[in-house]
Amino acid sequence: MISSRFYMCVLAAVVMAYGWGYRGIVGHEGGAMVPAAMAGLAVCLGSRRADWHRRAAVAGLFAAVGWSWGGSLSYMEHTLFTVTDSWPDVLFGYAVLFFLGALWAGIGGGALGLALTLPRSRLEPLARVFVSICVTFLAVYAYLLFNERVREAYEQFTLDQFHDGEWLAAVIVPTVAIFHYLARPGDRHAALVFLWCSLGWWLGYLVLTKFGGIVLAPPFRSESWGGVLGVLLALMLYLTASNNRAAMLLCRYGVFGGGLGFMFAVFLRHPVRVAWGPFAPIADQLPQWKIAEELFGLFMGIAMGLGVSRLEREGLTAAAEDRPRKPLDIFAVFVMLVALMWVNLRRAPMDWLNRYENIPNEPILGVMPWLWFFAGGITMTAVGLYALFLYSRDALVMTPSTAFGKGALILILLLWMTAVGGFVQHFPGNHGGSHMLVDASFVLLCAIATAMLLKKRVAAEPAYATAQASDTRWRAGSGTIIVVVCSIAAVFAVSGISKAMQDGPAKAARLRFGENAYWRQQAALIGVWSVVGYAPDDRGEPIDSEGISLRSVAFLPSRFVVLEMADGTRVEQLHRWHYMNSQTHLDWNDKSDDPKERVTVALTLRGSRVYIPWPPDAPTGKYLVLEKAASRE
Repeated sequence: MISSRFYMCVLAAVVMAYGWGYRGIVGHEGGAMVPAAMAGLAVCLGSRRADWHRRAAVAGLFAAVGWSWGGSLSYMEHTLFTVTDSWPDVLFGYAVLFFLGALWAGIGGGALGLALTLPRSRLEPLARVFVSICVTFLAVYAYLLFNERVREAYEQFTLDQFHDGEWLAAVIVPTVAIFHYLARPGDRHAALVFLWCSLGWWLGYLVLTKFGGIVLAPPFRSESWGGVLGVLLALMLYLTASNNRAAMLLCRYGVFGGGLGFMFAVFLRHPVRVAWGPFAPIADQLPQWKIAEELFGLFMGIAMGLGVSRLEREGLTAAAEDRPRKPLDIFAVFVMLVALMWVNLRRAPMDWLNRYENIPNEPILGVMPWLWFFAGGITMTAVGLYALFLYSRDALVMTPSTAFGKGALILILLLWMTAVGGFVQHFPGNHGGSHMLVDASFVLLCAIATAMLLKKRVAAEPAYATAQASDTRWRAGSGTIIVVVCSIAAVFAVSGISKAMQDGPAKAARLRFGENAYWRQQAALIGVWSVVGYAPDDRGEPIDSEGISLRSVAFLPSRFVVLEMADGTRVEQLHRWHYMNSQTHLDWNDKSDDPKERVTVALTLRGSRVYIPWPPDAPTGKYLVLEKAASRE
């Protein structure tokens, strides 16, 4: 059993390390579902239980849904707090990273626990409600995709009213759950689970952020954390009410594994990030953020492996297989190998056309490039659906004979399909050696996982497993208290060590507190600024105003820039501004249809003045000087 525990933890750690690195390429909720699905598959295949081998695909599906909630969380700003020279900011940064990692993996662990403990008759209704929600999401996505004005209005409304959070999803889920509750009486319990969790989102967001005013990364990053916290608490209450202590155990492993994992991942990257000691000569050549991502996945995988191996070791009883296996298994494989590919791999051709512009966005034989890519995706999807159809009829010739072999094939396909997809997506932007190291790490991790899955794994029916999911052995005990105390101590320890590595703030460091906090600087920019003339540099006095046809510049909270010309005309919805790497930037002609007209220049905010290289699209060495309109009255 010790070797089984080691195998499970290593396999889960390796696939999730790769998966989280891949998630860094595609991002968002769909990206988070990939490493989660891999982890769900890995912990089942890593066991020696035949019943869990048969549940591998289902575990992958439920883990993917659980981890997807955290995809809406924003955390980049908090990593920038950890590289400042201010102790409160560093401590805050690491504490919030622990908090966000706990939210992410806590929900994922709880969802994985459901897949291992509930009878199949309880899992199928959850999957059916999930299908209804996804179909609605797809319809809304398609509508917004082909209605640009509505999409922009929605995005602006979200920024202005909901802290760039996932409010629309939190409306769709309960709405669909209510309709499903009314339409299918047999699925009412499952519909109530989704309704309960979505209400948790609204309660958490409204109480803590919308009306409570608590923000972790003001002013322009998503503040969905309150809603995700509400989902986690709602899930915990549901598991408690249903007396599912085994799933709650995995939820706890996720909370501490995700929290400590995220914090330590950023901490172990810290010497590279600040070019400390022996890392100084090579720091610029290393993929700094990818190191943190892969370490985060590694630690979460270990935590899940430890939690599931405990359930195996202490004899969690087998969940009832009271429905035919194939329908839910086939749906789970469809989600992992077809639906997730559409969600994530579509980003590659989009980047080729828009971000990197290495493919002319012009018709080929009268057909636009995106339609060619779409047709290719439909063709491959048809092949995948045909394979699943053949499997449902026991006619797929490549189907392995064992449950382990089937699960291993799914995991291997998921590994290499995403690895190839990730490579082709970011390859056009490979202008430095760090991308090569990322690709090398992906190949190495996928190769290790594949090698571990090639050999047949002996499994048996768990006749010894008699502990129900409600058994008291799964309750939190003194060990949980010790972990809590150690976690608090770890936050203080890594904060102190990180600060000790630095002589001052690292590049792009941000302060969360104090007069010089970055969000205060951004807030100071918002408003109407009058044009007062040209200056020879970004420090000088305005000495020339000849030829200026611009009267004022307004920087809006929506990040749009409005120009008022001398004749009174206004230019709106064309230029934008953003804050990146401790510097405010002007995105000139950001909404222009011609990519060649789009230019980004850095602004200098000095006291009561703003200096802009002018004109932004063809700088002459002069700077346009602005002063806050109110300060001139």
